[in-house]
Amino acid sequence: MPEIGLSQGTVYYEIHGQGEPLIGLHYGAGSSKAWKDQIRAFSRHVTFIIYDRLGHGRSERHLAYEQRYFEHRANELGELMNGLGFDSVHLCGLCEGGAVALVFASLFPERVKTLVLQGVGYHTTDQTVAQCERFFQPWAKIHGDLKRGLIHHHGQGYAGLKWEALRDARPYVWDRTYDVRSHFSKIQAPTLIMGGDRDPFFGIEHPKMAYKGIKNAELCIVPGAGHFVNEETPTVFNQIVMDFFRRKAMTHPSQ
Repeated sequence: MPEIGLSQGTVYYEIHGQGEPLIGLHYGAGSSKAWKDQIRAFSRHVTFIIYDRLGHGRSERHLAYEQRYFEHRANELGELMNGLGFDSVHLCGLCEGGAVALVFASLFPERVKTLVLQGVGYHTTDQTVAQCERFFQPWAKIHGDLKRGLIHHHGQGYAGLKWEALRDARPYVWDRTYDVRSHFSKIQAPTLIMGGDRDPFFGIEHPKMAYKGIKNAELCIVPGAGHFVNEETPTVFNQIVMDFFRRKAMTHPSQ
């Protein structure tokens, strides 16, 4: 099992294909398995690197959600890049993973060539809090499909613990203090903002907000899609991302 030791723990990763390096950052309750419908499509064109952030999937277990969570996860990404020998990469982040990618691109703009942000919440609203209250029910009460999905990502013995840790910590848009909009002005990489027009958490307001706030940004709202566009409409997602990548990679050469 490919692993790399970082300052805060051991992280599981996979590398697929050859070419320009593109790192995928999974959503908050998931793992690198969230990219199962992208691996084959992306690896035809790029070196696609996916990993389980600390505390997720097959990486070292870690239930605590510390202060400055997103800065720490951004530093974790930087350490992973250093360990794998990548000075700069393209980033594609889903939901909470997109927030990590955004913070990283803000803190280390010279290390990001292009940026794709899908289904990301950029600050807390009454809508997101209400939706999280409905969605993040206690482990014993969540429906079977969600429970099976969490077990798929984290394993039988860890999934329930991970879920309850998320509920307790509320590290993302469930936290009233969460707001990453101040990072918009610091993004230098060409950016693609994506969202589903039926996203129950963020609607089309959040992607439109990021599109207006980030220079050199493009906006794509996928009709008929909800929060998990890469899983719900993978063919559409893959084509849009690879088209953006090919257009921007040619005008933003390797460093």
